[in-house]
Amino acid sequence: MPDHAHLVITNDGRRIEMISNQLKGAATRQLSSDGLHPLEPYKDKQGRIPSPWATGQWKVFITNEEQLHNTIRYVELNPIKAGLKPQTWKFVTPPQ
Repeated sequence: MPDHAHLVITNDGRRIEMISNQLKGAATRQLSSDGLHPLEPYKDKQGRIPSPWATGQWKVFITNEEQLHNTIRYVELNPIKAGLKPQTWKFVTPPQ
């Protein structure tokens, strides 16, 4: 989505806050590397660029198979409801 992301991820033992921060950091590095960081013009005197990300994250813990499938469907349909093309990503795998 243009202003947020939806992720459905498995519990690998790490806290969701850590995973979120790692994803935000990797995305920030990629934006900077590609010359696309939206806050680049606002560098401070030390060359630091403000973060484009909100603090924290909204998280929902999935507790059953039905909720998992409903959540995946919601994430798949969300771009379409917003008038965007369906999104497909190589790293997306079906639930097991």
